[in-house]
Amino acid sequence: MFLPIKADFKLPHFPVLTVVVCITCALVFLKQRSDWADFEDALARYCQTPQSRLEEMVISRISKMQDATICGEVMFNLDHADDPDAEIEEIVASLRPLAGFTPEDSREYLTRMLRSELAEYRTIVPNDPDTKVAYYTATWNPIPMVTSSFAHGSWGHIIFNLIFFIAFATTLEALVGPIGFIIFILVNSVLIGLTDSVVSSLADTHHWSLGLSGVVMGVMGAHAFLLPRGKIRCYYWFIVIFGSIAIPAWLLAAWYIGGDIYRLFAYDDHGGINVLAHVAGGIAGYFYAYFFLKEARMMAEALQRDLDKVEFKPNF
Repeated sequence: MFLPIKADFKLPHFPVLTVVVCITCALVFLKQRSDWADFEDALARYCQTPQSRLEEMVISRISKMQDATICGEVMFNLDHADDPDAEIEEIVASLRPLAGFTPEDSREYLTRMLRSELAEYRTIVPNDPDTKVAYYTATWNPIPMVTSSFAHGSWGHIIFNLIFFIAFATTLEALVGPIGFIIFILVNSVLIGLTDSVVSSLADTHHWSLGLSGVVMGVMGAHAFLLPRGKIRCYYWFIVIFGSIAIPAWLLAAWYIGGDIYRLFAYDDHGGINVLAHVAGGIAGYFYAYFFLKEARMMAEALQRDLDKVEFKPNF
């Protein structure tokens, strides 16, 4: 395991906004967890509603086709389809006709039954909680482009994002100031969302996206431009071997952003990770700093000279 933890030099002031972002992410995530608990309770109530033997048989067949193992998963998938009616037609067409029905009557019955089940599901089970906070790439809405950055999908997702964010964002906040820091996060989030929407539209496939990962990469990219030789203290451990090492920010940015660029083009399956958002964030962060933060770069160079003096202490 290898984790960048913090800037390897004393910051000029306490990183208030970095902490505010972390607290906001934590509060949003706790609300998400609460909403998911309510969702699961509602799903359990739906699963307890009585069904006819024929309905149970049909749902069981569909479950086996979709490898669905959890009660309600068939309806959950149907509710989240881009076009539920078209999805129902496709499911019905794939099922063999019911015994005692003509093929046409079987299709009509199954279609009506699935629509009725979906309507009942929607009256009992609320919308997927993450859809309240995630960004859907077909909407092109800048507000969820920003707000989705503060939501996360799991404990691991938020913990590692915040660790990486703190490691790089504290320096960026110190260099660009509070207003510049806020503007950077807003602009970076919107650029990530726009890139995601453009690529999704070209591919004619849209998805939901959430998490601070893209912004983390953006902060990393900006840090690489502003203070490339400023070092980040990283901790590593392997079984019983552990320790820490200070690594230049540019090298870490090249490793993580470059690794995601490779993954983006080398693999089709990214395991549910929005690698495009990572790459878009990293590149957008670097070039935003290049075009709009040159004054901060001058301040950073002065800081770098001071750091170099501290590191180089000749003995006479």
